Amino acid sequence: MHILLLEDLASDARQWLASRHTVDYLPELADNPEALAARLGEVDALVVPSRFKVNSALLDMAPQLVAIARIHDGTDNVDFEACQKRRVRMIQASSATVRASAEYLLSTILTLFRSGVHGACAGARDRAAAVRPAPGREINDSVVALLGLAPVAHVLATMLVPLGVRVVGYDPAVHRNAELWRRLGVQPMSLNEMLEVADAVSVQMIYASRYRGLLGERILSSCKPGQLWTSISRAALFDLDALSEVLRNGRIRAMLMDSDDEEIYAPDSPLQGLDNVCVTPRLAPYTNESQLRGSWYLVDRIHETLMMSEARGPGGLLDSEPMPFA
Repeated sequence: MHILLLEDLASDARQWLASRHTVDYLPELADNPEALAARLGEVDALVVPSRFKVNSALLDMAPQLVAIARIHDGTDNVDFEACQKRRVRMIQASSATVRASAEYLLSTILTLFRSGVHGACAGARDRAAAVRPAPGREINDSVVALLGLAPVAHVLATMLVPLGVRVVGYDPAVHRNAELWRRLGVQPMSLNEMLEVADAVSVQMIYASRYRGLLGERILSSCKPGQLWTSISRAALFDLDALSEVLRNGRIRAMLMDSDDEEIYAPDSPLQGLDNVCVTPRLAPYTNESQLRGSWYLVDRIHETLMMSEARGPGGLLDSEPMPFA
């Protein structure tokens, strides 16, 4: 069966898959819709980058498609309802990047405490030429807030607590009396309470449309003056105008955002021109180890799905048997 890779997999995982199916690696097609459309008619499985849009228009061009896979999970750019209607399995390596993202957040928090956003974003040459900055602070005895109790927060909490950090948290989907808070060593609070006491805030909240603009003027006005922020969540969580205001007035002293959301990079973005915010293009989940874990997860599920589809014959899965998501 034919598999098209628009994003590469770890070499040994790709070789394993290629020994069982026809595999083409053509990343340039991700940015060439016409050329991609010409290839999709014979494709049974597709591996895509997280920025790639999976929608009805794509599925219309791929009548044989039974699986779409990507290493970096999330709801961004995926029409799950369309996939389910077409009986196309959406495969995501949900846990493969958790450790990488947690380590990234920890490293940014430590850097912000020591040298602020300039230390985090400046190149080695810039740092060498710069005058010695004012001393930063140690993370011990600080208060770090976790906004969102996604799996990344579970790992991050276990890293912060042994460093002597008081960890507080808020998640609108997790009740304050849930056992999970105690197990992670995190003190649950309301959102405003949390922002009033925290020295730094880590945002790893799973995005849903109902949370669009959650972090607006009313909420951000509760921030402890001089607070430090790091985020790997969707930019849509923020009211960017309100965020730029608290960055300008110093209520948030410095912020690192790891995101590839187009609205942040737009020339008219309210964050443009601010020297105390640094945006990186979704670097958090990318490590050699996460790529290896994710690749093997994907090839196993892709092979499983193709074999399942082939066993069912031209009709695919039985109507009474839903295509599993992973």
